[in-house]
Amino acid sequence: MSFRWKNASADQILLYQCISLLLGYDKRLIEFVFDPGKPKIRKRAGILREDAFFFSHGEQLLIRAALDFWSGSGQLALWEMLEVWDSATWNRFTHAVSEYRRLELEESRRTEAKKAEGSSLC
Repeated sequence: MSFRWKNASADQILLYQCISLLLGYDKRLIEFVFDPGKPKIRKRAGILREDAFFFSHGEQLLIRAALDFWSGSGQLALWEMLEVWDSATWNRFTHAVSEYRRLELEESRRTEAKKAEGSSLC
């Protein structure tokens, strides 16, 4: 599932991709977290955390992890993750973090290369 956001920055697209991976590409969770029309979360983080009560405890933690990825507003604690998540969820979490770091590094290298090209032309 992918939203067709207009004017989304590269960082927002990167975060969306990694969060989708974290959420297991679960359409329910993705639509719960994200605004389909704009590159942002659907509601304020605190409201999303409260509205997530009808999801399972594990899914609530995934939503909070997604909010932490997006804006640092999920208030997720490591002890909760250790207590609740199974190995498949941990694998998705670590894969999402690794993928974010890898893609962030690639983007950083592209930006540095463009800067170097620009300065060598002067």
